[in-house]
Amino acid sequence: MINSQTMVLTHFVPTGSYVATSKKIRVNMYAHSQKRDQNWIASGLNLTDLSESNVTNYDGILVNDSGSAPQNGYIPGGSYAKTTKDVSIVFSAYCQKRDGSWQYSSLVITNLALTKTISNIDGVLTVD
Repeated sequence: MINSQTMVLTHFVPTGSYVATSKKIRVNMYAHSQKRDQNWIASGLNLTDLSESNVTNYDGILVNDSGSAPQNGYIPGGSYAKTTKDVSIVFSAYCQKRDGSWQYSSLVITNLALTKTISNIDGVLTVD
């Protein structure tokens, strides 16, 4: 589990100073996946706690199977890529503002380089 108390990061959670002032950190994949009947439906998968990925499309439902497939940046690996389109990786958290209050912030990290870090700038997740 990832939170500001444990500060354990996985392969899909960006690094950065934000961890000291953020809570409820999440990384989710959103996409459209093809079902067996050839229809496309909205699909998603929580990547927050994954240390490796081997994502499969089971009739429109994305599931992380055992094993590991090469990931492309923050995009998980797996056979799902053949039947899934419009993949978007969204990083979100509740970030503390300078006045001590908290606000929800999100950032699309689909194409973010793994070498980039994230900061919390007055409650807004920002790429350094």
